[in-house]
Amino acid sequence: MRRSAAFAVVFAVVAAGCGTERPEEDTDSGPKPRATGLSWEYERIDDVDGDLIDGAALAPDDIWALGADRVDDGRFAKGHLLHFDGKKWSREPMPIKGNPFISRMESLGSAGIWLHTTENSASAPANPRYALWDGTRWGPVGNAPAGPIKDVEVISPDDVWVLQGDGKVTHWDGSRWTVTPLPAEKIVALGGSARDDVWAVGARTTGPGVGGPGGEVRQLAAAHFDGKKWSLTKTPAFRFPDPVPPEPYAEFTGIDVASKTYARVYGGHSYKGYDGEEVRDPESEAVLLSWDGSRWTDSEPFPGACEYRTPVMRDGNRGFFMNGNWHLTTDGTCTKIKKHRLPATADGVRPESEQQLWLKRIIPVPGTDKVLGVGKVDVLQSGSPTHKAVVVTLKR
Repeated sequence: MRRSAAFAVVFAVVAAGCGTERPEEDTDSGPKPRATGLSWEYERIDDVDGDLIDGAALAPDDIWALGADRVDDGRFAKGHLLHFDGKKWSREPMPIKGNPFISRMESLGSAGIWLHTTENSASAPANPRYALWDGTRWGPVGNAPAGPIKDVEVISPDDVWVLQGDGKVTHWDGSRWTVTPLPAEKIVALGGSARDDVWAVGARTTGPGVGGPGGEVRQLAAAHFDGKKWSLTKTPAFRFPDPVPPEPYAEFTGIDVASKTYARVYGGHSYKGYDGEEVRDPESEAVLLSWDGSRWTDSEPFPGACEYRTPVMRDGNRGFFMNGNWHLTTDGTCTKIKKHRLPATADGVRPESEQQLWLKRIIPVPGTDKVLGVGKVDVLQSGSPTHKAVVVTLKR
């Protein structure tokens, strides 16, 4: 699962037969039930207008966030880092230069914290740069995975899976990195709940349902690691009715794993080409399947207001943080997480202002029950809107 620790919780809703870039979004209308005792509290509010974009934690006394400051014309100045040493937050310079808004920070378990940045824009990146925090200093990535990282799944500090930009999957066992071959060519996402329960999903270009007259150019692929080897699981084959549109395909784009007997995978069935004839093209369709420990079946939505939301991060053994700043507990209760206005002491914030909290990353702190969020508060007010970079902590 993108940007999450492995899920180790079995939902009661699953047992009851119910099926599973953002957590910062808070644009829902209508009634908003609140989670009793669950709220975001401000831990740090920056004096300078800006934003926190990403973050990762290596230990309770070793937490990092990536940020950028605004300048007077609305552009962003160069990026910076925030570091928490167990007592206080302090600003640190970026160890590598680049555009902070297309930078990423990932925990690699005991292997350290990986930082990637690049110049220019997301549409025209140039000169990618990488750095690794080893708990003492920022330096070259060394023997850690080089190049872009698509996804990371941390089962434990010494059991980490990394999907690289070239489709290569690399495993960290606490002492070394090992490339593990996969039985599918186009893997895009990882997920897992235990050392012997790891998933890699995407698409395959060979096998049942691929090719032939009007056949798909690729089909769904869900590979499972049982602690010893990777193997493909049986997934449904998709095909459009005649006349088949050009370059049809089916693929998974993400996975959420709760336990060995429950995982939820999602993707789509669509096509790329256009035949130019006066024939109505078929509709693309979403693909949403659940794993029960032995096979894939059609998924049911989550209950309540979380019905069509997606998990963003595991909340220990309690449940999930869902996109849109919602929380789903193990008993199937979906509630909105409470958030507060900035305190009256916040510089430049007027009492009548409208305020929106946008969390860019939720960070479980290893070895503790603590959960942090990094992002910004947009303060909407006439004359002088402002944007406060914030660190929040979850209060239960």
